[in-house]
Amino acid sequence: MDASRARGELARALGFGLVTLALAVTQPFVLIALPLALLLVGIGPRNPWTAALVGVLLALSFLGDRSGVWWFERGWPLLLAGMYLWMAAWRPGWSFSTRALAALGLAAAATVAICAVNPAVWLELDATMGMRAAQATEAATKLLGERADERIGSLMQKVAGLQVAVFPALLGVSSLSALGAAVSVRSWLAGEAGRAFGQLRRFRFNDHLIWFWLVGLVLVLAPAGELARRVGGNAVFFMGALYAVRGLAVVLSLIGGISIFAGVIGGLVALLVSPILAAGLGVMLVIGLGDTWLNLRSRASGEGKAD
Repeated sequence: MDASRARGELARALGFGLVTLALAVTQPFVLIALPLALLLVGIGPRNPWTAALVGVLLALSFLGDRSGVWWFERGWPLLLAGMYLWMAAWRPGWSFSTRALAALGLAAAATVAICAVNPAVWLELDATMGMRAAQATEAATKLLGERADERIGSLMQKVAGLQVAVFPALLGVSSLSALGAAVSVRSWLAGEAGRAFGQLRRFRFNDHLIWFWLVGLVLVLAPAGELARRVGGNAVFFMGALYAVRGLAVVLSLIGGISIFAGVIGGLVALLVSPILAAGLGVMLVIGLGDTWLNLRSRASGEGKAD
């Protein structure tokens, strides 16, 4: 395996892992470890070292007090990884993003069906997410101490409320990044670095998914009730995240890419200066949405649509 490709695969896994850590509303280690274990069992490589790794991942993932949403936090990544393996076997020619989105959609549909049959599952999950957000807000307030004035406290309460409202969307985005981390590590272990993913600048997804975002926006704006607004808000948030990444891909394609160092520095600056982050995300979202109709990369290069 080429050393530069191996380093690139590990860097990709680290990037996916950091996104998962930042956005996960469930345990990020479990969200990555269980799909990785299932991928190693289902695809390989199969050798004593990976068998030992699978054992360690499973043992660590199933630790803890088996109460509350413990089973959901393990069942969801196993269901997601199982759907991904099925899609990989059924459509081996599809890109990672297409397979991952399809797997996420199937896993989400199965979860919605379970919650429809047994609403207590959803009620407990929703209540647990609210409790965790409240605990995180309380801990952050205590950490800031006297430095936390009323405005900061109010802002933290709003952020916690938003996190509770859109936790399904956050779970969706973090699940995609967790799958990416698991696939990257598996590819590195199998000596297949660089084969599972294309370049970020070529990232795109089915243009018809724009309707998912538009319907969500209508549900948010229309006087259709709290449930409709929450469903719409999650659709807008989830698809908005995907379109922001697509916008970033368009920008990288047009400028010819950037170095890993420049990307890390830019990301840290954006995270530390929230107005820059908000403005950047807004611009990338607009560019990503515009790419659906204008196909900006093809217009700039004269090429056809990329996968």
